[in-house]
Amino acid sequence: MTSYDWLLGLSNMEWAAHVTIFVINLGLYIFAKPILTIVESGREDESKVKILRYLNILVMILQLIDIILLRTTSDYQNYFIKTGLTLMGIYAGLLFYSISSFLLLKKFGQEKELDGNTIFVETYSSRLVDIVLLIFTVITTIYVLIVTWGANSLLETTGIFGIIAAFLAFTSNIWAPDIISGLIILNTHMLEDGDIVVVDGYTDEYVINKVSFIYIILYDIRNNHRTLIRNSRFIQSKIDNLSRIASTDGIRKKLVYNIGYPRIDESTSDERLEKLKQFQGRIDKMFSRAFEACCENENIKINKHKPFESALTNTGNYALEYTLWMYLERIPNTKITATIRKHLMRTIYRVNEEVFIASVAEGIDLSTPVLSDVSFEKKGEPLPSQ
Repeated sequence: MTSYDWLLGLSNMEWAAHVTIFVINLGLYIFAKPILTIVESGREDESKVKILRYLNILVMILQLIDIILLRTTSDYQNYFIKTGLTLMGIYAGLLFYSISSFLLLKKFGQEKELDGNTIFVETYSSRLVDIVLLIFTVITTIYVLIVTWGANSLLETTGIFGIIAAFLAFTSNIWAPDIISGLIILNTHMLEDGDIVVVDGYTDEYVINKVSFIYIILYDIRNNHRTLIRNSRFIQSKIDNLSRIASTDGIRKKLVYNIGYPRIDESTSDERLEKLKQFQGRIDKMFSRAFEACCENENIKINKHKPFESALTNTGNYALEYTLWMYLERIPNTKITATIRKHLMRTIYRVNEEVFIASVAEGIDLSTPVLSDVSFEKKGEPLPSQ
């Protein structure tokens, strides 16, 4: 028997199936990188590309083994090609879901400018459609795998779908709250990718990187690391969204200064009031001078159309407490923590520095004085009893 006769031992249908599988795998091997770029929204990952290509090579090897065993063993039950088809079925299900999810996000998602690029972020509608797509893809993939192995008995009520339904019912208290919480977050239209938030109980500010089915990925702006928190845990606390301001004035921040009481030794009330008025005028001039200096510095991101506001907020035992309020420029739509730090943290530090410079110019001491009661004991006489 020649090699040509050996090859002709397969039927036309078998050859058509093998050729189709080979062509599909070859195409997926060649176009693995552009396909992954589409699925990952432009982010390339060489390790994932290698995994996908190794999977294609494995399926082709299983296909070759299947062809050899078909000619050498009469009792062969196509186990190798079925294994390859199983891998291809899972691969096709993941690929179909990823591409469909990407297209549906463009259809039902919200368009947003972030870091100079136009992206699409999840919305309540896109997440609902995504859940339906996921359920459809999983059921279809399982059905295809069952048909591939000829295990039609698993399609009965007590078969694989019954087991999956029971599993989901018993574990719903674990995953359901997070999925529902994720839908609540998206439905409020208050929290989106790129928003800067402050979570009650945590001192740091965070920028939202991604709202997924189960969890939220945050970037810690101050410490420059990533944080992961479950959706259900995230919405249990009060969340302040710094990217959604209440007015066009900007985010309102404050600085507190303790200034010593003025020394007023005048004898008449009019003189004392005049001395106090001069003291208060120096404080007002100090804050005005600081505001003018901040407006001239382009690195200080304040709202230059909103002058500083100040007030005497507390009269303590040791000093007068003055509070200075400022309005920041609108924070740009970005996930870059360094850019956000320039607006939030560095601006406040620079304003504080300008206030200190202005205090030196106006002769106002910002150090909190410490007052002590000192008594002297006369020689030979004890101190009076308390």
